[in-house]
Amino acid sequence: MPPGRPWAARPPRAIINDRLLSACDGPEGSTPLHEEVRQNLEHLWQYGGNRDAKTPGRRPEWIFIRPDFLLQQPGADYAPALARLVPAKGLPLRLELLMLFDAQCRYRPGERARIDRTFEDVESNAPIKSWQKVVLSDTSSDYREAGALRGRQIKEALRVLDKQHLVAIGPDKSRPGRRDLNRIMLLSEASTPVSRPKYTVPEGGVYVSRHFFTSLWVFALTNTEIAVFLALSARRRAFPLAHTASGVFVLQKHRRQFGLKDNTWRSQRALHHYGLVNRVHDKERDPQTGRIPDYGTRWKKNEVMPTRFTIIDSALEQPAVPTIDRVLNNPTPEDQWRQWFT
Repeated sequence: MPPGRPWAARPPRAIINDRLLSACDGPEGSTPLHEEVRQNLEHLWQYGGNRDAKTPGRRPEWIFIRPDFLLQQPGADYAPALARLVPAKGLPLRLELLMLFDAQCRYRPGERARIDRTFEDVESNAPIKSWQKVVLSDTSSDYREAGALRGRQIKEALRVLDKQHLVAIGPDKSRPGRRDLNRIMLLSEASTPVSRPKYTVPEGGVYVSRHFFTSLWVFALTNTEIAVFLALSARRRAFPLAHTASGVFVLQKHRRQFGLKDNTWRSQRALHHYGLVNRVHDKERDPQTGRIPDYGTRWKKNEVMPTRFTIIDSALEQPAVPTIDRVLNNPTPEDQWRQWFT
């Protein structure tokens, strides 16, 4: 590595959330961006983008994701889209999930979805908000530049999704050879390099509470935290009775199906700290060191139990950014108890 060129370091988790907490499109005293985006996504869920902004929309309680988005298909030479998006910096994974939520709030199962959002400013009472008004990100800039910078982040994310065959960007009619980022076609979240069908709203699949979006967990969680949450959601769908009774577990052979790296799975600790999942360890495991006494002997006797997880959907109703801020900076006794049993 050349001298004077230090390794890029990701900011500590608390700093990432602090930036989301303080992001704002106006001068000091204006509504924080996380509150504005939360209100806009709640409005989208309530009214589905109806032009009069009064007629109730579909109001789906669950947002469905096709399993192929998460799981490696037998014989496939490529990782599922989730695994391909986790390493991508910025907004690609969040934007992909946001578009699925947007589509299911506005269209019925089996219907083709259109992306109507643009980057131009629109009137404050317009039923379809611009991209910048439904996306929360850390711009780390003066409020006069924040919206424009967020717009560039969204455009870059759309280009990544285009390369991953999850959206198609239409041509720019005024500039031959260029593409128009205001003309986006949503492709199936199960698209591959060889199959790119247009997106239609699914009738079922891996299900996630709508509060994952309207409470802004989709923006407040990191890519790896989102990936683990979706993977556990897939396990819940596959084994609903086990999830209800004792929780689901993910062994090494299951991890390979998701195509996620081992360090990604460590994010389950953060999900536990935030109260989004409950964890039950092997009763013999030391809660401080994580070690299991006499592991070899107990393993041979099939006595070692994997960690089991239960998703707590009601926890998603809490606003994500303030909740993470509390857990990291001013934990309650319950938060401290969860952190103790890591």
